[in-house]
Amino acid sequence: MAATAAGPAAAPPLAGTARRPRVAVIGAGFAGLAAALTLERSRCCDVVVLEASGRTGGRACTQRLSPELALELGATWFHGLGSDGQPNPVFRHAVQQGLIGSAPEGEKWWSSQFLLPGSSQPLSKAQQIAVTHAIAAWAEAVDELPRDAAGTTADHLRVAWRRLLASGRAPEELEELAQRAWRWREHLQRAMDGCNSTAEQSAQGLALYEEMAGGVHAPLPAGMQAVAEGLAAQLGDVRLGHAVSRITWGRPGGVTIACRNGATVEADAAIVTVSLGVLKAQHGTLFDPPLPPAKQAALERLQIGTVDKLFLDFTPPGMPAGTSSTRQSSSSGSSSSGGSEGPVVSYALLWAGPWDAAASGKEHAAGSRAAAPATSEDEAQLPEWARGVFSLRFGGPEVKRCQQAADQQQPVGAHGVGDGTEQQQQQQQQQHELQPEEEPAESEFSPCSEAAQPTCYQAVAWVTGAAAAAMEAASDEQVLAALRQLATLFPQLQLPPGASWDAVELHRSRWGSDPLFRGSYSYLGAGSTPADVAALAAPLFAPAGGSGGAEASGGAEASGGAAPVLMFAGEACHVKHIGTMHGAYLTGRHQAELLAAALAPEAVELPQQQQQPPM
Repeated sequence: MAATAAGPAAAPPLAGTARRPRVAVIGAGFAGLAAALTLERSRCCDVVVLEASGRTGGRACTQRLSPELALELGATWFHGLGSDGQPNPVFRHAVQQGLIGSAPEGEKWWSSQFLLPGSSQPLSKAQQIAVTHAIAAWAEAVDELPRDAAGTTADHLRVAWRRLLASGRAPEELEELAQRAWRWREHLQRAMDGCNSTAEQSAQGLALYEEMAGGVHAPLPAGMQAVAEGLAAQLGDVRLGHAVSRITWGRPGGVTIACRNGATVEADAAIVTVSLGVLKAQHGTLFDPPLPPAKQAALERLQIGTVDKLFLDFTPPGMPAGTSSTRQSSSSGSSSSGGSEGPVVSYALLWAGPWDAAASGKEHAAGSRAAAPATSEDEAQLPEWARGVFSLRFGGPEVKRCQQAADQQQPVGAHGVGDGTEQQQQQQQQQHELQPEEEPAESEFSPCSEAAQPTCYQAVAWVTGAAAAAMEAASDEQVLAALRQLATLFPQLQLPPGASWDAVELHRSRWGSDPLFRGSYSYLGAGSTPADVAALAAPLFAPAGGSGGAEASGGAEASGGAAPVLMFAGEACHVKHIGTMHGAYLTGRHQAELLAAALAPEAVELPQQQQQPPM
């Protein structure tokens, strides 16, 4: 990579040697790419990126099915575009690469048709109000969590449930329905936060999470993996198919990295950006010597959940992939800014059962006047994981129509969800009329009263936690057989014109069982604190003489000015932005800046705002 005339001076060779320092970056997700770019631009060292898979991007994974159609298997949204003072770095790179305009309109949650099993009638107005009250009470409980909240998120939600009942907003005759809505919102929360259950999630961890400035959630028409590929193209040495099996670090002189393909890489330091799931599962065999006890304890308490997507392609035989039933007649563009065509139609499935798996139905009933919702005979025949499918959405941003994505590589204003089709505007008007006077004017998850038929032939369902793990273990035939039963259980669920459950193609993610990830995104588990995140991110130093290693949390100066030999970055290393692409990027950049300053303090001036970890 060529240095600009105004760039920093190249670092001198290491003392007593005729060579420049060398740093290995392990992993080519956004943390690894940010670290490698930062080091190369500092000119303090040579950089090699070792990536286990055959692609870059990590959990930003866009699967192309055809020239016309692609699926967003992993990261889907920029969570906040940032500000001038603190831009979202991943979004900024997407803009610079020409993948999106600088002022896209953010996604809004689409009005959902809330469906009851066995019912062929839409919810009455009274039922819709009860669902709206339950979902609003959940959101209020989460929004009001104090930054020093004790216990788990579920602890606070149990209090919120009892408060909802006491308020009279869930009358006894509608309490069973409110319980179903509460369960639905639990599964949505798991998908949003990556937690396997709110009973396993630290309430403080959730309270400390912050959106990037701007508050806009925007998908990328071309898919998030395209940003990573653009960053990797700027690097000089990215080696795909180099899965690391051993990192020997506790000796003077740097690190030795063994790869499963037989390659060996010698480096003066390494920045490890593999997922928390991989660290939790493999740290005992991956590092020699073992990681210090404080880091191992942090790995035990921090958690990573599984969030999977099930894609169903109902395109009729003989119809081109990526076609919608409105393609020939509509010229107004998609009502989804993610590259999907036609209005978004979302079905929310109101299953029976306790929302809090840790406490079971007994705890739920203890705070309720009504018994826990009953499970019908048809529901009981389903595999348990299928009841973890809480929504089915047609036309969402997870599906990318590639030609349309190319058309949208510009400022997005005309393609935003909020100003979509006449059908969607009617749904928004019905949603507004539904709100009782005491309810806030806006509610992200209010049910719509009128049934709508999808026009997009691709649908996505999300499933999390134990249900996701069981789904991953099932065969494609078993998964499709379970999903086909949804049509019987939910008679109001409509398919696009000409579509059939007998002619559907399945695509799915398997983040939990993928050995390169072992989970989707991280969260603070029950009993975990921000100190665990700091311990995970703390650099490791090799002693001046002898084996073993030392850990420090105060930078290179904590080890007598020596450069660290192991550093850690990734979305799990950021408290405020845990579970996000920009959180991963910020930690990779920060660790690289610290390492560059330690390797060549005369050549690199560490920015004042980057001298503290990005917590």
